[in-house]
Amino acid sequence: IGQRAQVALDLLASDVGRFQGLVEDLLEISRFDAGAIRLHREDLLVAEFVRAAVAVSSVPSTPVTVSERGERVVMQGDRRRLARVVADLIDNARLHGGGDGHLAAEGEGEPIGHVWIAVEDHGAGVPLDERDLVFERFARGAVAGRRSTSDGAGLGLALVDEHIRMHGGRVWVEDRRDGESGARFVLELPAEEVGI
Repeated sequence: IGQRAQVALDLLASDVGRFQGLVEDLLEISRFDAGAIRLHREDLLVAEFVRAAVAVSSVPSTPVTVSERGERVVMQGDRRRLARVVADLIDNARLHGGGDGHLAAEGEGEPIGHVWIAVEDHGAGVPLDERDLVFERFARGAVAGRRSTSDGAGLGLALVDEHIRMHGGRVWVEDRRDGESGARFVLELPAEEVGI
């Protein structure tokens, strides 16, 4: 196969991949609207879950930090859907956040009542007035458009929000806590500490 033909084939494959992702996102949104989403909940050891979710993401080399308390946290959740949430946030960091994300998990509260799973990046961050907008469907704000994990449709972060709310949690974006530029997307999910 010639070089020009190979380039054309690569471009076509890329377009098909983006189209497939868009169709999957639209189908998932329609399932939410129809009330057709059924969670298959199981106990998930958070540390084990996040490491496995990162390993099968688009950037399996993404660094993962789990706090000592985070190693002892269990949550009830749908493994497949939550792994997709983690993958979407890693994709978001890769595509729009400077390319090098970092994931951290820690237990929150005394006693632990929640787990925080945070993905940080080194991008431009998200201005205060756009921090809610980035989670809206088809968001087209200046940052929202760049922060969507589905090319052009603005559904990636909206799906993250839908999945997390179905699990009784919430998601938000804030500045990195170390003072460096970038965004910190935080998932807060109900969890409890267990003896291991």
